[in-house]
Amino acid sequence: MPMSVFSRHVIRTLSAALVLLSLSACTEERTPTESWKHSENGSYASSFSPDGRYVLVGDIDLPAKLWDLQTNKVKYTWQNTPNDAGTTTDVAFSDDSKVAATVESKVIVLWNMENGEPMIRLEFPVTIKDIALSPKGDHLLLALQDRSAVYFDVIGNRVVQILKHDGKAVNSPIDQLINTVDISPNGKYGLTGGDDHTARMWNLETGQQLRIWQHNNGVSLVSFDPMGGFVISSAGNAQTRIWNVKSGKQVAVLTTSPVDVDGIWGDFPVFKTTTSAIAYSSDGKYVVTGHPNRELCVWRAQNGQDLGCWLTPRKDALKPGVVIQALAFSRDGRYIYSELGNGLGQKWRIR
Repeated sequence: MPMSVFSRHVIRTLSAALVLLSLSACTEERTPTESWKHSENGSYASSFSPDGRYVLVGDIDLPAKLWDLQTNKVKYTWQNTPNDAGTTTDVAFSDDSKVAATVESKVIVLWNMENGEPMIRLEFPVTIKDIALSPKGDHLLLALQDRSAVYFDVIGNRVVQILKHDGKAVNSPIDQLINTVDISPNGKYGLTGGDDHTARMWNLETGQQLRIWQHNNGVSLVSFDPMGGFVISSAGNAQTRIWNVKSGKQVAVLTTSPVDVDGIWGDFPVFKTTTSAIAYSSDGKYVVTGHPNRELCVWRAQNGQDLGCWLTPRKDALKPGVVIQALAFSRDGRYIYSELGNGLGQKWRIR
């Protein structure tokens, strides 16, 4: 049967989309200014302190280590049970960089950054998926495996709020998993992102839902900018978006794809991946994102303009994926630090 004009048009359109997407995937590999081995066995979680001085890396089957970025030496070694190292599944800092947190499955330990001593040990009945600390570290926002997020008062040792994502957005009768959380710089608001394809903002004191932002895939990362005026959320298939907190409106989409993510080919999955790490420059003008395909990208925060992407080196050529777990701008704004799931820490000059 002869091919119809419509069929030929569809094939040409699909071919063009594949070519464009292939070209967009050809990001060059760069050599870092400096590189360090921060983990023996790789890690599930890393985080840079907000003051830019340290990176906390959760070694697999070894204690978590706090590395000094200036000397590249371990300042503290932390584990839940002395002489019995478990695997650290998440780490975090308070905004004032005075409190650090390590998570081992269901157990959280808060650590004093001044002397390295434990401040409190908390055990929850279900696995902790993600953690965020309030500005002073006296409250926690936790994404739990039981499909809830819990706002917890550390000093009062009590649950303040239990937040949930109903399944309405995905036509489900049950609550959906919450994957990611964050707390605003003023400590008043919380963010949650879940499998229901939404990111949500909450009043943490009252539990009132203030915003809901729709995506086309499960949301895996949410983050307030350091001033609290904007939110970044990321879902699958390159849907990383900047939102204005006050208006609730979308400011920009961070994507290197030549295809409009909100158009007919927006969910086409070739060469597209979610965002696994994010950081903001001190002046708020720039954003850097990291991805599970070992790609780093720098963006203009005002409009989402792509300022350049590059690939981090990998230790094994047969293991193409390297998850970028944490990012930070140097205090002078000239460099970017990255921490990878393969145990490497790196420093990059911004071009």
